[in-house]
Amino acid sequence: MLKRKLDPRTVFYTTIFYVLALGFAKNYYQIIIILPFIFYQMKLFSANFNKLKRIFKYSIGLLLSMIFINLFLMDRDVDYVLLSIFRLLTIILLVTSMVSKMEIREIGFVIEKTLFPLKIFKVPVESIGVITALAFKFIPMLEDESKRIIIAQKARGIDYKLMNFREKMGNIVTLFFPVVISGIQNAVNLAISMEVRGYGNGIKRTRLKDYKLGIPDYIYLFFVFTLSLLFIIFC
Repeated sequence: MLKRKLDPRTVFYTTIFYVLALGFAKNYYQIIIILPFIFYQMKLFSANFNKLKRIFKYSIGLLLSMIFINLFLMDRDVDYVLLSIFRLLTIILLVTSMVSKMEIREIGFVIEKTLFPLKIFKVPVESIGVITALAFKFIPMLEDESKRIIIAQKARGIDYKLMNFREKMGNIVTLFFPVVISGIQNAVNLAISMEVRGYGNGIKRTRLKDYKLGIPDYIYLFFVFTLSLLFIIFC
């Protein structure tokens, strides 16, 4: 259907439409009805399935905490809890596929264009776009840094796989502080580099790559918007 690469705004807005539609789903059947369209979007975005597996692995703690809080603290119905988890997993699929499709500069571009009307109120939308893009950039940097520290700890005889839960929680501090300190150092170096290159001097900046919405973008945006709107109305 769509041969060319979609504009970053199309990727972002269609994901938002689907997330809003999922928020109105009241039972499993409604989510199952929209799932094929979501899977098509993931295929269209060429989602990184290795990254999806890693995200699911990291989401287990969040899902278990949701189950505990809703069942035992808030006394929710079991069907309600399972539906919420099913909806959350689907949203994680969508958002992860979107992030894996978009580059850092594309995320900043989308945020800047989305907040563009706020420039009337003197809101620095360019700075917000850059900060948001850099925040996404630091996530894989911190992940890589934590992997390096774990490898260094293994070389010194600390192996988390051989520890019980209490020992892991006690030794996690030795991993947390170096990662945070390394992140702060990288942030300071990045801020100095940006200042040297003239960021924040008030001069209008150019882009390395310009993005334009084409006919396929408008067609797919209209399709997803109409589908999501109909889904919300019928739900």
